[in-house]
Amino acid sequence: MIGNHYDILGVKRDAKQPQIKKAYHKLALRWHPDKNREQRAFALDQFHRINEAYHTLSKLDLKILYDHQLSQYESIESIKSLINLLKQNDSNDQNNDFDYSYDNFLSEEEQELLRQFKQRINEPGIQKKIRKSH
Repeated sequence: MIGNHYDILGVKRDAKQPQIKKAYHKLALRWHPDKNREQRAFALDQFHRINEAYHTLSKLDLKILYDHQLSQYESIESIKSLINLLKQNDSNDQNNDFDYSYDNFLSEEEQELLRQFKQRINEPGIQKKIRKSH
């Protein structure tokens, strides 16, 4: 049960509050630590994830913020996947003298996210932090 809050509760992104609540109750009963004594640690972890997902998705203001952040994350992930695919194609084609401009493949919003990401990475001190974390 790993993933975003919607995956955790097993509901679609357009799920209404009654669906979210029903999914929460079903999963909370299933993974309650008192009902899963033989795998208590795992059940406790699942129970916490379920509660966190429900807490976020049951409150409209938190749900809106979460949806926005999830969309941004998915946009960045799709950009990274596209760039990796294009780099892989470039390395597979040794005789390629065509210069790919990744911007031609990205929406304006994705281009802006990529620019912000590159700008953040190039800030003073960030490279040092990145090297330390690996």
